[in-house]
Amino acid sequence: MIISRNCNSFLIIALASIVGWGLVGVFIRLSSLQSPLLIISMRFMITFSVLLIVLLAQGKTKQVFKDLFSNNTIIVLSLVLFLTYLFGTIAFMLAPIGEVTLLISSSPFFVILFKKLKGIVISKNEYIGTIIAILGVAVIFYPHLSTKLSLSGSSLLGQVFALSGALLFAIFVMISNTQNVLNKQINTLSVTLGTCLFGALIFLYILLFDKTVFPLGELNGVNILSIFSLGIFSTAIPTFGFAHASKKLPPLLLSNLLLMEPVFAIVFAYLFLSEIPNSYIYPGILLILLGLLKVSRKTSADNIV
Repeated sequence: MIISRNCNSFLIIALASIVGWGLVGVFIRLSSLQSPLLIISMRFMITFSVLLIVLLAQGKTKQVFKDLFSNNTIIVLSLVLFLTYLFGTIAFMLAPIGEVTLLISSSPFFVILFKKLKGIVISKNEYIGTIIAILGVAVIFYPHLSTKLSLSGSSLLGQVFALSGALLFAIFVMISNTQNVLNKQINTLSVTLGTCLFGALIFLYILLFDKTVFPLGELNGVNILSIFSLGIFSTAIPTFGFAHASKKLPPLLLSNLLLMEPVFAIVFAYLFLSEIPNSYIYPGILLILLGLLKVSRKTSADNIV
């Protein structure tokens, strides 16, 4: 049984995107900016500007904008992906990291629910693999979850945002994959541009009407470099890459791949911020990889050459 090279390349693209998202915490920590809304808006404004320059250089600007504003599905995908970013960031600001990560990682369950509602057959490997992978995330964050959970109003609200982010991510991969099944081509550059455009509009609003949130005095060299890196390496490239991969990879495998994000985040925090991970990370990573392997067996069967 051989997985097609085409599918394998999309798998690599998806993993590379998740690596970029795993760097988000490092870039945010290196920045001293305090407002999550400002960070998100600046992040997308930078990404939007860079992408616009690239499109102008390639002469694709007109076509990408045309696809964005003439295709309702692309607008919906862009909005869903932007809200996923936004809700995840707000959740981490309100609730403990362990709780938020686990709740965001529940997106595979939503994918299974959607597939059930649509009458799509779910294989035994997909069920078992998803459970094993999510169990791996639970093992990694067990030290955080073993402490007394906070039931304060802000923590509860953060949990709601985290679950909402997981739901939105599942919606994104299901819509994108459905378009591919129907042979309706989605311009991934337009999805990336649309996602960034929503953030850019918020940035312009803050700049023009709420200057108290825009601390010019805090924009030193380190902050600017961190936000630029956040916009390019953890937003533009991953957003485009994941949108591209979501057209070809099965939704359940794609959402399960997201379970690798906390693993990359922990590794990068250790490498760049000297945050030593707990010993639970090793069995947790093993379970996640075993779960992904189990789910991918369904993918392999669908891509034999």
